[in-house]
Amino acid sequence: MSGRRITTAVTLLVLLIVLAGMAVYGFKSLTSPLPGREAAKQTCTGAEKQVDKFLERGEVQVSVFNAGTRSGLASSTLDQIETAGFRAGNVGNAPKGAKVGRVVVWTTTPDDPAAALVAKAFGRRTKVVVTSTDLGPGIDVLVGNRLTGLAPHAPRRIKLAAPVETCVPVS
Repeated sequence: MSGRRITTAVTLLVLLIVLAGMAVYGFKSLTSPLPGREAAKQTCTGAEKQVDKFLERGEVQVSVFNAGTRSGLASSTLDQIETAGFRAGNVGNAPKGAKVGRVVVWTTTPDDPAAALVAKAFGRRTKVVVTSTDLGPGIDVLVGNRLTGLAPHAPRRIKLAAPVETCVPVS
């Protein structure tokens, strides 16, 4: 065989090896779980498992929307909510036609403990409405002109109906 034929044969062999390697890599990538889906399938060891029996204010994000005519009401309410220990979400105007006297808490999840905790922060008579409309991140609060502020002795946490297990990374 001449030198040219040997070079061509070696080049083809190297290219076939690279092609086979890429095919294996592509197949593994194609059959691997999607990012973000791995947490649902993972199992925790005893040291990594965290069981929560309570939901605390710092774990709940709240967005506030002004359904009244007072300028800056949503912003000042979000400042009060953040000072009370909740995480701040968005502020803005409520959807047109929303009628709110004092305050209403909106959630997209029935029996949402986060929405119940937010409602308690505004007082015992605050209604929680389950709706398909999600206005901002976290729990949505619609405030009206008669809002006077947060309830001073509202609970800072709420007991969950059932304990929630989560996996916590151990470093």
